Amino acid sequence: MLRLQYMQGTIQYTGTIERIDPPVVYVRIVQPSACSGCHAGSSCPASEGKSKTFEVEDTTGNFTVHEEVILHGRYGTGMQAILFACVIPMTLIVAALGVAFGLTGDELTSGGIGLSVLLPYYGLLYLMRRKLNRKFVFTVSKLHYS
Repeated sequence: MLRLQYMQGTIQYTGTIERIDPPVVYVRIVQPSACSGCHAGSSCPASEGKSKTFEVEDTTGNFTVHEEVILHGRYGTGMQAILFACVIPMTLIVAALGVAFGLTGDELTSGGIGLSVLLPYYGLLYLMRRKLNRKFVFTVSKLHYS
């Protein structure tokens, strides 16, 4: 079950520990779809949730497999992730399409150029993955039922 909270700039998800490879703990969260409250949700294939696994460094060794935990992340890093994953690529595509169409007048060529702009962008993100992994840090804590 997903529990999402936004408190003091922190996002919290309830998740389950999938596996542990010290010092990394793999936490799986299930994001329910927007139509999970619908009365037809149990029979509708569109109502399935998405499962995501996060790698979290933990040096305490206090966790066990299948344990329910809380995954913590900073709200600001989520916005930066959206910027890197959605906003910048879309801006690059639109700009390249506009420039390419203005120069060539051909839609097919412009579309190819627009998409090819993403290759160096994602290549750069791949080369910067270690730095980005240090920036987008999640922590995990025990789930205390009240």
